[in-house]
Amino acid sequence: MDETPKSATWTSESIRRFWNYQGLKTQVVEEYFSFQVGDALWNLLNRAHATPRQGNILDFGCGPGFLLERLLTSGANCYGFDFSDATVDKVNGKFKAEENWRGAISSTELPVAFEDNFFHFVSCIETLEHLLDETLPGTLKELYRLLKTDGIAFFTTPFNEDLSKSMVYCPFCNHEFHKVQHVRSFTHDGIVDLLGSHGFEVVYCEAIDLFALQREKKITRHNLKRASKFFTNLVLDTVAPVAAKDGRLKVPRCTAGPNLCVLARKL
Repeated sequence: MDETPKSATWTSESIRRFWNYQGLKTQVVEEYFSFQVGDALWNLLNRAHATPRQGNILDFGCGPGFLLERLLTSGANCYGFDFSDATVDKVNGKFKAEENWRGAISSTELPVAFEDNFFHFVSCIETLEHLLDETLPGTLKELYRLLKTDGIAFFTTPFNEDLSKSMVYCPFCNHEFHKVQHVRSFTHDGIVDLLGSHGFEVVYCEAIDLFALQREKKITRHNLKRASKFFTNLVLDTVAPVAAKDGRLKVPRCTAGPNLCVLARKL
């Protein structure tokens, strides 16, 4: 009997089931990227002057809403979208009392039920690496449709990830798959070219250590170096900000690392 593992073939339906299941597991909340580095993402956006203080903001692929918690403090109208209906139900319940919360929606297909050119800012956090070949182009086309001209899109994805290192095996069906459903990996040039081919101008793209943008809750001798670097960069970004390619934005100072972060303007 040949027990060589077979590669699982993800479909839109299996992906939806996977994330519905994940969304119901409260014990894995701390594994969500935006839970781990939500403050860092917000600090990055603030230092870059990327988020509007009014207008409309969309978190596309919002998950349980950990980044939305920060975006809501901007003062802008905040919306969410996720392919998991179970996750969207939780997000709407979580933020229903927030004055500038405008709701999250779910859909099994694109386009979604938002107007053309409606959003001033769209975030797409740790989402592109999950998209199938048949859905990636359509998703970028949809993000372009949703953004206003000159609107800013914010993307994060693992940088040059070796997918083989995170494979898990199912002994019941003899298939292996990435433990958090990644299906692709991005380099700096790869994501710049991809976004450019869909009408975006990349104005910031760096592989950074987002954990270095997290303010330490308690400074110890073990994290003193990182905390010192955090405050040094904070001061420098405040008193001597570096202009980005888009004049409205600034280039945040940060340590190189495994998190590819991209700010792109809709042309």
